[in-house]
Amino acid sequence: MIKKISVDQLKPDMYVSDLNCDWIPHHNFQKEGRIPDQSIIDEIRRRGIHEVYIDTARGLDAGDDALTATEVDRNNQAALDKAAALKPDHKARNGVQEELLKANKIHTQAKGLVSNVLKDVKLGRAIDVEAFDRLADGMVDSVLRNHNALACLGRIREKDNYLLEHSINLAVLMGIFAKSMKIDRETMHQTIVGAMLHDIGKVMIPDEVLHKPGKLSDDEFAIMRNHVVFSRELLKKTPGVSELTIKVAAQHHERIDGSGYPEGLHDCDICREGKMCAIADVYDAITADRVYHKGLPPTMALKKLLEWSGTHLDQTLVHRFIRSMGIYPVGSLVKLKSQRLAVVIEASESDQRLPLVKVIYSTSSQRYLPVEIIDLSKPTTQDEILQAVDPARFGIRLNDFIA
Repeated sequence: MIKKISVDQLKPDMYVSDLNCDWIPHHNFQKEGRIPDQSIIDEIRRRGIHEVYIDTARGLDAGDDALTATEVDRNNQAALDKAAALKPDHKARNGVQEELLKANKIHTQAKGLVSNVLKDVKLGRAIDVEAFDRLADGMVDSVLRNHNALACLGRIREKDNYLLEHSINLAVLMGIFAKSMKIDRETMHQTIVGAMLHDIGKVMIPDEVLHKPGKLSDDEFAIMRNHVVFSRELLKKTPGVSELTIKVAAQHHERIDGSGYPEGLHDCDICREGKMCAIADVYDAITADRVYHKGLPPTMALKKLLEWSGTHLDQTLVHRFIRSMGIYPVGSLVKLKSQRLAVVIEASESDQRLPLVKVIYSTSSQRYLPVEIIDLSKPTTQDEILQAVDPARFGIRLNDFIA
């Protein structure tokens, strides 16, 4: 049986089935194995990990008071259901299909600009801040018109372009988050620029560390963590970059319990936008396929954010982030009551549980269907969402059906 316990309950001869630490970026830690002695427990605690999952069939039990993985998931689902009861607070000015053309142009520009700046910084050239300001303005406008369009494009990913795509996706997520928080336009703008440039320091990390497919050594992990310092110092030296933009880049790996880096800041020492960026950064990272990590479906990722909130991530802001994304984020694959699978393409303005979806597959006949757009919020619609599902379970490549 899989159970969740605190690190204080961990003992030698227990078998850890999941370190539950994907909130630690670039960790590459071995996620499971038998605990040989107290030194390993001390090391787990040193990393800032508070809770782990153990397999009682492969090692010592922790007692009857420990929650089973099923009970933990039930609690996370209950928290998500509570969030679902909140009315969405986004108001779209344009339809998603109308906005997609404009959003696609902005997204393409973003890929070109971020790609170029990564090369320029590596060669010692200056960052073209004005170009990022223009792009951020375009992103703000698109998010305000209909955030679902850029969100759709953010779900189209390729494994080999993680650094590029992650920087753009984080900017989009922060724009959506800031809109939901009713943050003023200038702050929203500065936050988006900070998100786009948050990982710029990674170009100064040696390729053998940055692109290592296996587990990082302690020394390599220390080198990797330096990318935040590199980003911060690089932006500080760049004329025209605001203080808030620098803070967003400098604080996106800080955690409210002090377990983050590079400064080990605690809750009150991290700015609001830094805490927001930490949440969006973790969400985007755990939903992406990496060499060493299979991405989680969006709804499952939201549950993990809830699980890590209050300790590593700001709980109030996690709830606000979920409200901004919807419990079935754009790009999610969901199973309908009709036994069909559909991709979420736009959130509902009336009920988070009733988005606009694109029906693509029948689970009963195990075949693709002619694409059909259904608005689940309409009273005449007879279908409804049963649950979010993993595309890999059905061999579906979502890139072919998004946008």
